Amino acid sequence: MVGVIFGFFVISLLLFLGAFNYFLLSQRGGAYPPKRTLMQKAMGFAIVGTGILVIAILLSLFSN
Repeated sequence: MVGVIFGFFVISLLLFLGAFNYFLLSQRGGAYPPKRTLMQKAMGFAIVGTGILVIAILLSLFSN
């Protein structure tokens, strides 16, 4: 069970890093795709990352 919980934490970290990357790309000038699309991707990654992080925290709390 520890491996599954660790996997969820790693996946959530990767999703947050992806969201941060898309956010930084949206702040540059002359970016393609448009800034709105990049921000939507960043928000999607952040929302899914938050959901997986919550699941990982709940699993770690109830695994003992």
